[in-house]
Amino acid sequence: MTLKIDRRGFVALAGAGASTLAMPAIAQRARALRFGSPMPTSTSYHHAMEIFSEEMGKLSGGKLKIELYPNAQLGGLKDMLTSVQLGTQSMLITVPAWYSSFVKQMDVFTLPFICASPERLRTALEGSFGTKIEGHARDAGFQIIGYWLTGPRHMLNNVRPIKTAADMNGLKMRIISSQVYMAAFRALGANPAALDYAEVYLALQQKTVDGLDLGLPDVISGKFFEVVKYATLTSHVIDFFAASMNKALYDGMSAEEKAMIKQAMKTATDWQWKQQYADMAAAEDKLKSQIEIIHLTPTELEEFAKLGRSVYPQFEATIGKELIAEATKALG
Repeated sequence: MTLKIDRRGFVALAGAGASTLAMPAIAQRARALRFGSPMPTSTSYHHAMEIFSEEMGKLSGGKLKIELYPNAQLGGLKDMLTSVQLGTQSMLITVPAWYSSFVKQMDVFTLPFICASPERLRTALEGSFGTKIEGHARDAGFQIIGYWLTGPRHMLNNVRPIKTAADMNGLKMRIISSQVYMAAFRALGANPAALDYAEVYLALQQKTVDGLDLGLPDVISGKFFEVVKYATLTSHVIDFFAASMNKALYDGMSAEEKAMIKQAMKTATDWQWKQQYADMAAAEDKLKSQIEIIHLTPTELEEFAKLGRSVYPQFEATIGKELIAEATKALG
């Protein structure tokens, strides 16, 4: 028997054959996820990104490739957050204050003097309180996949030593774009100015701002010791980077892929927290020869804390009164 196939049938069969041949190649093709960061490659955050990328490559057999973009290569933080929310960028790390423009509840971590220690912070983030925050982030289009420690933030400036809250009066201080930061620094008497992290060094160098608040390891990695003279150890915020990815991208992954992300992130996170503790201790020792470091007495620190906590009622409507109460209990 002779099989007759007309031209239309031949084209259809040829197309089907091509599709069948192409399917294994598509299935094996590596998926590339773009992971952005504002931080230099010398930081523990970037090294943790590298660990995460390497672990994902191993666990997925090379099918999930994490491409790293440090130093704000993908844009400013607000731009990167918008891109991740929209799905044009896969992943990023940034602190809660930057997320707060999209997830108001994240600003609870920015309330001054709400967190007692990095240890209390990690316990809260990895417990039920962190799960609640992750739910709010998902509602805004972000899937939080991990938390990396940055540590206590301190007051730095190039005008005068800050030993009392009154010494903050009139200082033009760079802040993260957050309503909590704005209110807190005004309560301390400063003139806050919101700037992206990538703009801060030049602003200090040109004296368009007088100072900023930052963790000591980041003072070194950002070379801010070249443009500030004084650091007052206030620890007014115990900060961290939340690593997140586009929610729709995450939801579209298989259970196996999600398990890989969880495992790779745990490996990176365990390393990063340990390394950041070491970096914090080393940073203070190194900076002693670069700038003047001011240690406050408990009485002096309580003066800062009282003024800082005075702003809490202003954010009961946006953050949530109950959430603030839960955070106070969980964090400190």
